[in-house]
Amino acid sequence: MKAAVFEGAGRVSVLDRPQPAAERPDDVVIRIAANGLCGSDLRAFSTPPQMAYDRGVIVGHEFSGTVTETGSDVRSLSEGARVVAIPNINCQACWYCRSGHTNLCENFVHIGSMRDGGAAEYCVVPERMVLELPDVVDDELATLAEPLACVLNGARTAGAQPGDTVLVLGGGPIGLLYLLLLKAAGARVIVSEPSAPRARTARELGADEVIDPSRRPVAEALAELTPRGADIVVDTVGMLLADGVACARKGGRILVFGLNDRARAELGEADLSYRELSIEGVYIAKGTFPLALTLLERNELGFDRLITHRVELDRFWDAVELARSGDAVKAIVYVPTEQP
Repeated sequence: MKAAVFEGAGRVSVLDRPQPAAERPDDVVIRIAANGLCGSDLRAFSTPPQMAYDRGVIVGHEFSGTVTETGSDVRSLSEGARVVAIPNINCQACWYCRSGHTNLCENFVHIGSMRDGGAAEYCVVPERMVLELPDVVDDELATLAEPLACVLNGARTAGAQPGDTVLVLGGGPIGLLYLLLLKAAGARVIVSEPSAPRARTARELGADEVIDPSRRPVAEALAELTPRGADIVVDTVGMLLADGVACARKGGRILVFGLNDRARAELGEADLSYRELSIEGVYIAKGTFPLALTLLERNELGFDRLITHRVELDRFWDAVELARSGDAVKAIVYVPTEQP
């Protein structure tokens, strides 16, 4: 089968790999239909990498497809079922898993970075990490289930109330999902994004204001819109914490959502005390996949508007370049349907 394989330091190639089979009793083999490109992927593919992926792994963790084979113990799914996968396989045994913090598992195996993922023709996933799709959610829309589930965890942590002013740093897919959810909660949402296509999409999706941080400092531009500062700031990029602190009001909250292993921030610690600022990290989904599928099924917020580009698996790197340049909001890598 064809698969996009991480070869280290900025290299991903579409190679031939053996087609996987159900070897364990709980295995579910999925014929991949579509795989979304994530910001985490872009950081892992950079030189030097800003996130750690195992060399030789098939990438992709935002994917949908159809079950083609199941292990002997699988009961909840059958061949032909359309599904998505929860890509972070928690151990169920460590203290964090047992105490309900499954997103902080000490022994995670991450699909697409540690275990073969969905940028391929087929992928094998344990039954407990596979969810069946509602009929009305098509394969492309289903690729948003994973990022939406993660953002739902963050939105729950943010706790935005009607009338709050929220600054979203970054207008990529994650930032735009925050925009949709927080607007639905009644907040005034300001987005900071330098890419013109993504800034335009933010406006179309209902952003109250859009700031271009390439023209002047974000805090300076924000001060003209809300002199007190933002009630909540969300760093969706993972390297903008200093901007978040500068933009939050006294008593405000900063959520660090984006991931970048190399990012470091220099902060004045006394400033946090003087202004009583709260900084919280948010990591992946936490029991929010079912809600994500419900929201996608209803699609009242128009999540499909985030998908702007579709690229065949053979041209995987084209999708990377489209996302990296900001020309694409969400790029989907799809696997052509098998011919009879």
